[in-house]
Amino acid sequence: MPNQPASNPIAQQSAGDFIASALRLCGAIGSGQPVTASEYDDGQMVLNQMLDAWAAERVLIFTTSRVIVDQNNVALSLVGGQQNYTLGNALGTEDFLLLRPARLERASVMYSASQSTPVEVPLEMYDDVDWQGISNKSTTSILPEGVYNDLGFPDMTLSFWPVPTQSNPIALYPWQNLQLFNDLTTKLSFPPGYAEAIRFNLAIRLGAEFPGDPAKMPLIMRLAKQSRDRIASFNAPTKVATVDQALMSGRSSGNIYTGNPSRGKNF
Repeated sequence: MPNQPASNPIAQQSAGDFIASALRLCGAIGSGQPVTASEYDDGQMVLNQMLDAWAAERVLIFTTSRVIVDQNNVALSLVGGQQNYTLGNALGTEDFLLLRPARLERASVMYSASQSTPVEVPLEMYDDVDWQGISNKSTTSILPEGVYNDLGFPDMTLSFWPVPTQSNPIALYPWQNLQLFNDLTTKLSFPPGYAEAIRFNLAIRLGAEFPGDPAKMPLIMRLAKQSRDRIASFNAPTKVATVDQALMSGRSSGNIYTGNPSRGKNF
């Protein structure tokens, strides 16, 4: 989440704001009643755990970023003859010094024979079955065709194949990590729909930890689900059905909804 103040003050909330509101919602405290220091501490832990869990759900991630530089503004690049690269910032010595994302969606290599007008060449994302199927993993080429992510923690390891023989910049497309709260007072801004979703879903979790009003929970749970579903509805990737052009045998394709012919391979 962006940590820059928004122009609309309604969109700015601190961890303390969310915790106090969630405790009132679940009936753990009354209107105007102060929140104790221990309640704030427990509430901040639960809030950050919830946001960390959301970061692992694609439909709760509001954007996939295009990243070409690391956290020190150093360009991400392959090195000729090197196949494996660590991604993360746990040690500070990783090849790609970035906060480890929950998922790396895509990757590309930037290439031009002259290096003056590079083009972006998408790489295939290999899973463990694809990687196992590559018999000779030490094959070399000017450019790699794909990359295997071992999903390691605290650092991922990205293995490029064929092993690149040239140093070329790359672009990574990770899920945008949700910003966690480092303190109780800093106000953060949120994309539309997130503030309400955080407030009501936090109330459910705090209601399980603090004595509250059980009669309020059915309504809170319904509103919490609605707010999550609202976020998911506009974050979910658009699914496109495709067909291999080789199977079309030169025939044009058709739109199953309109009945009109189309020469594109996407429906």
